[in-house]
Amino acid sequence: MPDLGFEKIHLADAHIVHGLEFPVAYKLVGEGSTRDIVEFLTKKGETGWFNDQVKLHGAIVLRDLGSTDPGTISEFIEAIGYSSGDKPFRQAGTTAKRTKLTDVITTANEGSPALYIDQHNEFSRFVQYPTKLFFACEKSTAEDGRTPITHGGEYFDNLYREHRREVEGLGRRGLFMRQTWPYETPNKTSWSDFFCFGRYIDKEKDDLDTKKQKAEVLIKSYVSKSFFWDPHNNLVVDQHTDPIRVYKRPDGVEFPAFFNSIATYYSDYKETYHDVYRKTSFLKYNDGEQIPDEFLDEILKASRDLAYPHTWKEGDIAIVDNYQVSHGRYPWKNGERTILVSMWDTPDKPEYPVWNGTTETK
Repeated sequence: MPDLGFEKIHLADAHIVHGLEFPVAYKLVGEGSTRDIVEFLTKKGETGWFNDQVKLHGAIVLRDLGSTDPGTISEFIEAIGYSSGDKPFRQAGTTAKRTKLTDVITTANEGSPALYIDQHNEFSRFVQYPTKLFFACEKSTAEDGRTPITHGGEYFDNLYREHRREVEGLGRRGLFMRQTWPYETPNKTSWSDFFCFGRYIDKEKDDLDTKKQKAEVLIKSYVSKSFFWDPHNNLVVDQHTDPIRVYKRPDGVEFPAFFNSIATYYSDYKETYHDVYRKTSFLKYNDGEQIPDEFLDEILKASRDLAYPHTWKEGDIAIVDNYQVSHGRYPWKNGERTILVSMWDTPDKPEYPVWNGTTETK
């Protein structure tokens, strides 16, 4: 195998969080075929290097791997994922239009380039969520289109300094969200669509009751057992989650970290209000009391202020610890911007303790 290796590089706007660089970045040095690079990534993964880098820093960017082809990128991601002991995460309940490209990668959100997507930990409002996210850049010729990521530990620290009482209340009382998946929608986000809850549905042959029964299998196992069908056959799901977790790094450092989707859902609630899904999404404490808009405004502001905005170079692969780091999307114009996503899970993944508003956990 050719002499391949990683050389550390510094990304503009990267900064220090809890003593370590966020995000950390490396470029591939040396020359080799796709097969050589796959072999190199596999051997690197078997040492635990990718796991350690992602868990320590929250996110790692890999640059100059030499390809923008989705099939080749998929090979790179599979090499890293499988050699690191992970397995592909099967999506269910998405609220974004996606297209499957390979067995492990899809397009990221195909929404309008004008759409600003605020911070969220992927599927954090569900009972099942991926451990790691791989983002890869196929095309980047547009103005902007950066991907902002926010470290959950820094996010917590910032809010706790200024709004200690409110943060403690959120940790102690927990989070309630109600979400609606429409029965009919033009952008493949109906509850009956494949990446929502339609994996087992035959749209041509199944009647409505059969479709609902098949969807309910995934709703109960992936999202919540508390749901109902409204008079228009829209799916309404109630979700009760713990939005702050105590993260433990491989070096023994522990800290509370935001693990939720409050920013993106509050932003939609506050700024768009344009369809059945967003009109019936709302945020409360688990005890039913509304979270004050003033506190939600601060949560949204901090998520934006603290974000590292990644400027994509074609061929970049970014690996994000979904427990520790949230992500979003900036709008773009005048060009192309295609980001791919792959979700992975650790079979024996840790269940990080809930931070319940005190120094103790539950």
